[in-house]
Amino acid sequence: MDYRNLSLEEQVAQLFMVGYDGAEPNPVTRRFLERGVGGLIFFRDNFDALQPQTTEAIADRLGSLAEMVPAHLPRPLFGIDQEGGQVERLPHTLFPTALTPKAVALAKEPEKLARQMYAALAQNLVKLGFNLNFFPTLDVNFSRTNPIIGVRSFGDNAATVWRFGQIALGAFEQAGLIAVGKHFPGHGNGTVDSHLDLPTLHFTEEELTPFQQAIDAGLPAMLVAHGYYPALQTTDFEKSVPSSASPAVIQGLLRKRCGFNGVIITDDMCMGAITKHCTPVEAGLASLKAGVDILLYKQSTEDEWAVYQAAVQAFKEGELPLEQLYASLSRIHRLKARYLPEQAIAPSVAGFTTQQCAQQADAIARQGINTLFGDEAILPLPPNQRVLLVHPDRSSMGNYAFDVSTSEDLDALFRQAGFTSLESLTFPPRQHFQPEAILENIRQSPQIILMVSFNPLIYTSQAALYAQLRERFPNAPVILASAGTPYDRDALPHPNLHLSLCSYRPATMRALAQVMATGLASEARPLPVAEPKPL
Repeated sequence: MDYRNLSLEEQVAQLFMVGYDGAEPNPVTRRFLERGVGGLIFFRDNFDALQPQTTEAIADRLGSLAEMVPAHLPRPLFGIDQEGGQVERLPHTLFPTALTPKAVALAKEPEKLARQMYAALAQNLVKLGFNLNFFPTLDVNFSRTNPIIGVRSFGDNAATVWRFGQIALGAFEQAGLIAVGKHFPGHGNGTVDSHLDLPTLHFTEEELTPFQQAIDAGLPAMLVAHGYYPALQTTDFEKSVPSSASPAVIQGLLRKRCGFNGVIITDDMCMGAITKHCTPVEAGLASLKAGVDILLYKQSTEDEWAVYQAAVQAFKEGELPLEQLYASLSRIHRLKARYLPEQAIAPSVAGFTTQQCAQQADAIARQGINTLFGDEAILPLPPNQRVLLVHPDRSSMGNYAFDVSTSEDLDALFRQAGFTSLESLTFPPRQHFQPEAILENIRQSPQIILMVSFNPLIYTSQAALYAQLRERFPNAPVILASAGTPYDRDALPHPNLHLSLCSYRPATMRALAQVMATGLASEARPLPVAEPKPL
């Protein structure tokens, strides 16, 4: 297809990738589709709102969306963030839950697990009709209190990140799925979540290394972070824009120094790092001027349509050069020609029943639970032992809250595993809370305490709760299970046993109950899988 035969409005539409809320595309989304939008990005609410709740319905929806694009226009990219664990957009009842990148790196046979898991993940996404996944995460997680990366990174050094990043990249390539590396040039030392505001980030050569290695290995697309990098953005102009609108980052570093010739995509332009500092039109035009190929938007409202119209006008009037438009269109065309066949292949969703998804997820979930410290001989726990289970309330855990309505809670899973003297307490992990209000509900003295923590270095009320538990019950051994990052002993010291979960998805919760009942060395013994609760 010769992109120069398209109208200017159709050409500029290729530079946009948008999303929408709920199951049905809204009127603005339909406008974008009619113009031949470059792609759509999907989030959890697109699938939770879908009726019926089946994989066939997902495949049918993607097919119907593709048909909304006029036949003479390029097929759209269908993208998703399916990283594993903390960031998963497809419901666990419809797609096998994977481990977080950090859990993969901590597994006993990590490379074997990574090869199997990422091959299955890529193949399953393609079966459903997706053609792009925003993964692998190539950030090196230097900070233990990083609010945006954490377990989404494979590790805290460049060698580990690339060790597993290249496995994911190879698996995606084999399956014909577009891999998008992120978040260039690195979010690993952040202290501010760019979903909320613009972070100032420390650029390091080590964090650049996995991105360079991915580029050298043929990475087809790169997502650029929203950040301010003082070491890279040194002029007055550069100090006034985020990295996603920085010529120094996009042209100087990514294109020229790193030699990247693939498609450059911004991080979501609806994030606080952008919206708190400029208008949508200002931000969109600035990123295009800096040389990005695709603007990514979680939503498609009149604001995004205004950015599109402003871009059309800017190219028409010469504010943005047509040569730059044609260069971006050429890169997008190469990407689509390579990964999107001329004739769409009908998705095949065999093997995606709720039961099969749970079985596939359970097969790997146990491998994501590993000992970080202490004596494994404390396990298994006798079923009649008085266990005090202290765990986060999922309804206040961000992405994990999506699973509450469709899965058992940890208390129920422990009872299913045979624990008859169980007492369970929950706490709101992301909020400040008073431990006394939680501990006053304890009815009996426990023989053992299992505390499931969630990033207590960031959400510090958990440390006070843990300290009071240890003080009140000094003779009860403590098992600490980290559902967030594996660094929790810095805030919750001296447990008898410290386990790494790096996730709080239903499959990991089931695996934790099994480990408590059967021990770490035992083979996985799946619990009965309940049918999902109605949404």
